[in-house]
Amino acid sequence: MSTWGIHVFENDAAQELVDEVLDGTFRLDEYRGTFRSEEDEDFIPADPGARLLAMGAILRVADDSEAPAAAALEEIAGTDELDLSTFRAQFSDEDVLTLHELIGVVLREPASSELFERWEESGEHEEWLAVSRAAAVPN
Repeated sequence: MSTWGIHVFENDAAQELVDEVLDGTFRLDEYRGTFRSEEDEDFIPADPGARLLAMGAILRVADDSEAPAAAALEEIAGTDELDLSTFRAQFSDEDVLTLHELIGVVLREPASSELFERWEESGEHEEWLAVSRAAAVPN
């Protein structure tokens, strides 16, 4: 990732996903089945992990305009009048459960998540975990 920040939208993979959501081109069907590593089904590479966290954060904002990532998403969009209804409508209850399960894998340990491994190596993984959990994990 060439852009790297502690918040869920501060990396290139997440930003690309946010752009798709904001311009209306996001299609959940295009992402299904693309998050786990082809070599190891129990491992999630960094870019898919970043997309999962961003997706979880946007989903929380779609359900609650006061969610922790709302201000950052509004800043990226340049408005506080976000319409996330098309994005939200693509998620069945089962999709939401699967997303939360995958986010749990991303935030679990370095053996299951390249993103976790990178943050652990940076020495800032505790802060990253706290920010990511607040933004992307449902209450």
